[in-house]
Amino acid sequence: MMDDIYLEYMVKKKKSAGQKALIALAVAAAIIISLAMLVFIYAMAIYLSGTQVGSFTFSIGLVIIALLWYGAYLIIGMQNVEYEYILTNSEMDMDKIMSKRGRKHIVSFDFKDIAVCACVDDGEHNSDFKNVQVQKTYDLVGDKSVGNVYYVDFYEDSERVRVLFQPTYKLVSSAKRYNPRNIFVYEN
Repeated sequence: MMDDIYLEYMVKKKKSAGQKALIALAVAAAIIISLAMLVFIYAMAIYLSGTQVGSFTFSIGLVIIALLWYGAYLIIGMQNVEYEYILTNSEMDMDKIMSKRGRKHIVSFDFKDIAVCACVDDGEHNSDFKNVQVQKTYDLVGDKSVGNVYYVDFYEDSERVRVLFQPTYKLVSSAKRYNPRNIFVYEN
């Protein structure tokens, strides 16, 4: 009889060049539009000084600037992505977490039912990774340059599905207990 397993592991996704550009664009747009709004507010305050319309314009301008910066904050926050791997006995659940606030379930599978799980750098199983056709791929890797990228192939609705992820040694070796013929732990 095997002991129950419960492991959680979080991987922070490295920002792509496009995401970094989007962050820079959001900040630059917020600065430029805020400065333009301040100039407009100042001009309207001088032109309409002493009237209720001038006070209202000033208030609306400040609200627009605040909303603009809040929008930039949300855009920047949405670029902070983490993947959570949860292994409960032989079952793996994988979620995407955005800005440490929103969670979206991506995929689940049972290690007992997989076709193969191996490291993409494992020379013995690399041909399976390169030559097997899959219908759907989930890329849940944080930073490929760090290495330790594994793939899992399994069938879902008669389609071959592949998941790319970066587990810990403990996670993969724990899962291997449930399917030792199809899970290959890579030790570099």
